[in-house]
Amino acid sequence: MKKIISILLAVMLVVSIATVSFGAVDYNPSDSYTVTNDTPTCEEAIKACNNGQLGPVQYIYFQLPEPVPGDETNTTWTNKFNSTDLGLDYCQVCIYWWSGTAGESGSWPSGAGCTWVGYKTELVDKQNRIYKATVPADGNTPLVVWNNGVNAGMDNTKEIFQYGRQLANANIEGAYPGDYDTIPEGTPNEDNMDGCIQIIDYTQGEVNPLTGFYSYGSNWYIYYGDGCYGEYSTTSPNYHGKYASCKNPEHNHPMPGDVNNDKVVDVLDVLYIQYYLIGDLPDGATFDLVTADVDGDGYISIIDATRIQRYLAHLCNIDGTKPYKEAE
Repeated sequence: MKKIISILLAVMLVVSIATVSFGAVDYNPSDSYTVTNDTPTCEEAIKACNNGQLGPVQYIYFQLPEPVPGDETNTTWTNKFNSTDLGLDYCQVCIYWWSGTAGESGSWPSGAGCTWVGYKTELVDKQNRIYKATVPADGNTPLVVWNNGVNAGMDNTKEIFQYGRQLANANIEGAYPGDYDTIPEGTPNEDNMDGCIQIIDYTQGEVNPLTGFYSYGSNWYIYYGDGCYGEYSTTSPNYHGKYASCKNPEHNHPMPGDVNNDKVVDVLDVLYIQYYLIGDLPDGATFDLVTADVDGDGYISIIDATRIQRYLAHLCNIDGTKPYKEAE
């Protein structure tokens, strides 16, 4: 199993109400059970605690789990306490860390420290529900917790308690090759998880014995973009291109370049693009507009046909990366 560091909290954090002002944002960290308009983003928080500078940071990602209709009290993270104007498939995802810049350990100018629910993260890919967090890479922030902006707290008699969602504490620093089964060659930067994505693993998890609050287990992967993630860095000889290497079970990507959907990329696909461009496709021919846009620029052009030709000549992978690696 992966070696994600996960701990059971012996006690919940107890903080006093304090207001911290930075820029145009006033943050009262302990007066609400949910994320509010005043909750700062990660970047705002780090700058407020670092003399206005962002400093060394890493960018990590999280895929909000696909909602289950009518299942607000189990796997679905969006609920009436945290929903946004983007609809029920989305919520304001937050992230929390205990130590390091903007952590709980009192680095705020007021000395208050970070409290739940932490800081707002950025929805960077609505279609694939991908969120990005900017977190310190200062060597002092070993753990983070993603959550759904709802702090269930200690009082499980409150209605809000059942709507809190969070991942178990996850290591984001000191990730070396072999530390995680899901990224066997290590991360792009072995000092941290920069460029990686955390994916919920429902076979893992833990219940806080004091509160009964559940924390989901997770795995780390390399994030390729467009909702694609996998086990290997793009510079690895085991990387076969974004789509061929994608481990996202929601993605059933047709092979870019397989224009006629015959499960193989060959010279016939080049010919079909050429026929398409002159408006002379054979009668009854299958022509996939998505796979024909090989370079993903939104247009079908001779450049796409050229990319396929270069791929067939083993000059590049189908996504344009080099060196060429035969897809498995």
